[in-house]
This record gives sequence, structure tokens and C-alpha cells, in this order.
Amino acid sequence: MTQFVSSQIADTVSDVAIIMRTKNRLLLLPRALSSVLLQKFPQWHLYLVNDGGDKEALEQLLSVYLPVFGNRLTVIHHETSKGMEAASNAALSVGNEQFVIVHDDDDSWDSSFLLQTVRFLNAPKNTGYLGVATSCYVIGEIIEDDGSIRETDRHVWAREDAAADYTRMLFSNTFPPICFLFRRSIVQKIGPFNADLPVLGDWDFNIRLMSRGDIGHIKAPLANYYHRRTNTASIYSNSVVGGMASHKLQNILLRNKMLRQLLDKKPEMLGLLMAILPPIQETNEKVGHTEKTLSDLRSHILYLEGILKHSEERMNQVIEMNKQIQMVASWNQKILRPIHKIWKTALPFRRIVARLRGRS
Repeated sequence: MTQFVSSQIADTVSDVAIIMRTKNRLLLLPRALSSVLLQKFPQWHLYLVNDGGDKEALEQLLSVYLPVFGNRLTVIHHETSKGMEAASNAALSVGNEQFVIVHDDDDSWDSSFLLQTVRFLNAPKNTGYLGVATSCYVIGEIIEDDGSIRETDRHVWAREDAAADYTRMLFSNTFPPICFLFRRSIVQKIGPFNADLPVLGDWDFNIRLMSRGDIGHIKAPLANYYHRRTNTASIYSNSVVGGMASHKLQNILLRNKMLRQLLDKKPEMLGLLMAILPPIQETNEKVGHTEKTLSDLRSHILYLEGILKHSEERMNQVIEMNKQIQMVASWNQKILRPIHKIWKTALPFRRIVARLRGRS
């Protein structure tokens, strides 16, 4: 492991350790770096772990930012990739700040994210919380051929609960890393991130953390969690999107491992689980069927809304066209009115001309 340090490693005055892992994603990295620099809360230190990426290219990009970061940046270079969780642990082993957060190199924060999360954990009434998570925007985006980034959609990933629900956490991760600030002291009790996991290391960490205490919740969406959907493998695809098959596999393997650990300690639990799991599975299937029905209904509603919107647009076009016809007819009437008056005044003369032509 080699290190490129902009100055001295942050001391205890830096309250938050920000861990950012990257590997050859220079197109998105400036957004993440700016997200950190724009924080209203100044007492942070960024640990940027280059996990096997191009060292020279990264340092060239960072040279622009070094005057702004000052002594609040530590860059750790891995000659070869060791994986996301090992990269996180490399940063954990270097810092000593009170709070820690993983900021992926493609995500970003609201400028008040650290201010509000640190203030939450420092509040006397919240000393029992081991961490705090905020709501976030889930933002879909596409990288165009010219390298520009286009947003396609966004929605709020929010939870109504005042704290993270442990039972829901056992089912699936209830927030992404960009939303979650935790106390460093808990790492001494539960250990660091599981470097053996290629994905879902954050979920595994959160489950172990919640075995020791609770995670608070700030309802405001103070983070941006970006999703890029690509048809081919790309360094810019999200692990949760591009690596969906790996996520599913690791999800199964992780739950299998935890179940075996439980049954090794309490083998009598096997009979209980066999008794209660089938009804739960049956209920889940019914819920899944209901959710699919609701999803189909939402799709039909959106389709009908699209038709109504199209019909409304066509109706507006017809109304506008009718207005234009009325305006043209009004102008024609104004233009032809003098001609009609002359034609009517010349009626006696037209009759004489008609007689001369032999017409009655």
C-alpha cells in the first residue's frame, strides 16, 4: 500500500472521517469531491482510496483540488484492487475521527448533510444512537457518448420511522452508505467491514451494528444516490444495478451463513423455524401478489394518464386552431367589407351593363 498525502493526516480536530473508494471513474469523481468540499460542517477529513486504478491520472485530477483540500485529504493507493470493503478498511485503519461515513465516488450530499447528521449524534438525547441515516434522492442517470451526464428520473427513498427497524434491516438494507454516519467506537466492538464480501458489505456491517444498538433517522433527503443502467459491463455501472446477479447470490450466501451460525449455537431452533417459516412464506407470497397487482394498476393508471394528457394536448391544439380560423375569418370580413360596400353601391350600374349584354 502506498500513500499520497496532501499534508499531515488529520488529527482529532477532524470530527468526521469520510471514506471514498474509487477506481478509474474520473468522470464522476469531481462531483463527489465537490460534494465534500461544499459541506457547511468544516471538521472532516477525506480518505480517498484508489483501489487499483490509474495512479497518475488520479493525482493529475486531484492536483486541481489540493489547494482547496489543504490538509484535509489523504490518498491511499492500492497497486492492485483489493475490493470495496478492503478499501474501506484501509481508510478505517488510518483515521481516528469520532464519526465515519462511506461516500461512494459517484454519489453526493446536500451541503448541510454533515452539519445535520453530526448535530443529531451530538445531541444529548441521542447519545444512545450508534449512527444516523437520512432519507435520500434516488437519481437515475445516463452517460452519453460525448461524456455528458443526463438525469432521467428521481424519487425520494424515505422512511417514516424515527429509527431504523432491525427486522426490516434483516430483510434488506434500508439505506445506502451515502446516507449513513456512524460512531467509530462501534468498530472496536463489531469489527471492520467484511473484506471477504464482494458486495453487500454495508448491509452485513449494518446488521452487526444493530446487534449492539439503534440507528437514528433524519427524514429530510440530504443525500443523492445515483443509479446508472447500462446494457454492457462498465466501470460506471452501480454494483446494485450492474452487479444484480452478484447481489442476489451474496444475499443468499450471507443469510445462509448467519442461519448456520444460529443453528450451531442453538440446534433446537431448527424445529421452530420449520414451524413458523412456511406461514411467513405464504404470507409473503400473498403480499407479493398484492404488490404486483398494485404495480399493474399503477401502470394502467399511468397509461390512462398518458392518454388523457395526449387527448388534452390534441384538444388544446384544436382549440388553438379554431381560434386561428376565427381570427382569419374576422380579418377576411374586415378586408372584404369595403369591397362588398362598393359592389352593393354599383348595383344600378351593374344592371345597365347587364341589359346592354342582353341579360335581364
